[in-house]
This record gives sequence, structure tokens and C-alpha cells, in this order.
Amino acid sequence: MVSALKIIKSSLISFILILCFLNNSFSYPKKNYVRVLIAKDISSFNLRIKGYYELIDYNNNKSLGESKNLNAKIYILNNFIFLKDKSYNIESLLLKPKKSAHIMVDGREYRGSLLIIRRKDKLYLINFVDLDDYIKGVLNQEVSSRWPMEVLKAQAIVSRTYALYCIQDNRSRDYDLTKDVYSQVYGGRFSERLWTNLAVNLTKGKVLLYKNEIFPAYFHATCGGATEDASQLWNIDIPPLKGVICNFCKDSPHYRWQVSLDFKSIEESLKSLGLSQISIKDIIILERTNSGRVRYLKIITTEDKQFIISAKDFRNAVGPDIIRSTNFILKVSKDKISFEGIGWGHGVGMCQWGAYFMAKRGYSYKDILKYYFPNSTLASIE
Repeated sequence: MVSALKIIKSSLISFILILCFLNNSFSYPKKNYVRVLIAKDISSFNLRIKGYYELIDYNNNKSLGESKNLNAKIYILNNFIFLKDKSYNIESLLLKPKKSAHIMVDGREYRGSLLIIRRKDKLYLINFVDLDDYIKGVLNQEVSSRWPMEVLKAQAIVSRTYALYCIQDNRSRDYDLTKDVYSQVYGGRFSERLWTNLAVNLTKGKVLLYKNEIFPAYFHATCGGATEDASQLWNIDIPPLKGVICNFCKDSPHYRWQVSLDFKSIEESLKSLGLSQISIKDIIILERTNSGRVRYLKIITTEDKQFIISAKDFRNAVGPDIIRSTNFILKVSKDKISFEGIGWGHGVGMCQWGAYFMAKRGYSYKDILKYYFPNSTLASIE
């Protein structure tokens, strides 16, 4: 009997070791949290924690003790991080709530933990949060909680896929994503809603794959008739992001836009691209992509100097909420330039308003994802 028990025990241990090996060889991120940069280059902030929490020297993985309740201004001075009546001469300080304790940064509540990083005389704040709790803090910022459930589920899967891609792509950095439009707009627990949280729960673990790999599942507000080929903007060229014709978003409130800008405001914006002390005489569209979006612009100065820049860089420099897309025409007058365009966003991936009208017509979230990300597969990595 003893011999048989030893054999069973040995077999069980071997089985567990095999499972551990398989888990360790799994190509997706093994941590179950996301690191979100919620503030940078600040000298102080207000922090409130209701309940017990632990202070940790993050770089050295050393506990600095536990405490209860905190309502104080945190600031940096002479390379010391000051927290209430104590100061810490360390590079990174982790505040880890216990049980149901919550963190509030400048009046906004966040789930998870808060990492404070010291960079010279400034502070960076990073929220360590469970993946699905992160998606819950994103969903109502990116789409309306009043939208149909099928489009909310599609957005949850797209946002989860994109987040996992960023986790893989930013392993060597201090954070995986930012809280703004340059990643996904994230508002913490303050932004959660019942309906969007339900969409996250109903799609738990579901992601999009291409050839069994996570890819950046981009999305935007309104494509204006056709989504863009990702290779026109970034160094990625795969079938799910090659672009599709979209006849669903034509009733979007963001389908058409126009704006007039004076030369001086544009000249000021272009300084971020290294074009300083120029005086614009003309701007000419040089080339368009297959989707109709502008690829390159030529800027001619009053001194007849010429500069060629990408429309993507031009849009980001002037402001993505001003030049809402690169699908535009322009007219130059004596002292200003008028832009008329269609769509809002970079145009790659899922058109959110197109997905909205698809759901209104009865399409499922699977239909939406299959349409905007052709050749991708829906899988579970839970």
C-alpha cells in the first residue's frame, strides 16, 4: 500500500510539473494586472486611502510596514518622497490596499495599487490594476454605456486584446499603457457603469488572435466610409488590420467636420516637429492612401522653402481633436487654411459608430469583430 501511494504521489508531482512547464511556456502575459500611467511630471498630488494598506519599497521588494487610513498631500522635495509625517529616499514606493480598501488620487477612485516613481524632481503615478477591472474603467470612456450590449461586448474584447498586446510590447518599461487617447481612455473606478461592467463580465477572457498571437486591436470613433490599412501608419502589416469598406457609420454625428485655422496657429503647432521659425505660404496635398486619407503634405514657406511631412504627424501636431482625421481636403486663403473632412480618428481597426449601427441592425458582437478584423479568430485565454 505504501509503495502504491508513493507511486501515485510521484505521478501527481510529475503531472503538476508538466502543467507548470506548459504554463511557463505560454506566450501570453502571465501577470493578471495592467500598469497604467495615470500622471507624470508632477511635484505633488492628493492621496486618500480608506482602510488598511501596506507600504513597499518596490525596487527592493521590501515591506515598509502597514497603516490605516490616509488623507494627505504627497510631494517630492530634495529627492525625498514625503507622505504624511514621513519621508522616503527611495526611487519607487508602492501603496498596496488591503481587502476592500480603495485609493483616491486627486479625487478620482482607482482599484488596485498605486506605484509612485521618483524621476529627478518629478513624480510618476502608475495604477496596478486587474486586467478586467482596467477594461471596466475604460469601456464607458470609449463608448456610451447606453449603447447596445453587442457593441459593448465587441468593445470589451477589442480593449482587452489591445491591453494584452501593450503588456507584451512594454515589458521593459515602467508602465504598459497611459490613461489618454494615445492608449485607451481610462478613468478608474469612477468611470464604471453597470451595463459596461456587465459587458466585461460576459466576455471574460475573450480576445482576438491572428495566427494564435495577440495583435493590436485598434479602434476609432468614425472611419468615414473605409477603415485604414495599419501599415500606412505603423510598422504592422497583417490581414486583420488591412482595412475594410464600411457603409455603417454614415449616420455618425462625427461623419463630417470642418475647421479653419490661421497660419500662425499652425506654425506654432509645427514647432513640435522641428519646423521652427517658418512662415507658411501654402500647404499642398501630395499623396493619398487607398482609403482616401492624406498620406503626405508639402509645406511651402514665404521664402519658398519646402518641407514634406506625413499627414499623421501634421494631425498630431495641430491636435487630433482639431484635425479629426487625415481624410480631408483643404483650401488656402490669404491668412488661413480651411479643412473639410470625414471621420474621426486614425481609422484603423474597429469603427465604433459603425459597430453601433451594426448592433442596431441586429448584428452580434461576433459579427462586428469578424467584419472589422477579417481573418482574426475569437479565443479565450482565461
